[in-house]
Amino acid sequence: MAIVHNSQTTIIKHIEGLTPDMVQEVIDFIDFLKTKKTDKMNSDTGGLLLQQEGLRRIWESDSEDLYEL
Repeated sequence: MAIVHNSQTTIIKHIEGLTPDMVQEVIDFIDFLKTKKTDKMNSDTGGLLLQQEGLRRIWESDSEDLYEL
């Protein structure tokens, strides 16, 4: 927990000397980082769901004999 507090303190010290426009840029960058992380998580999940759907068709197919593939 101390590491998080130290990081927060360091960030606050850096922000204190910035102009309002620069503070807004920092906020925009933080929002970008959060969006990037969310997009990556959603992308990974989407890819796994597509793979699962493709494999489900093979596993549940009565016409396919898995030993013949």
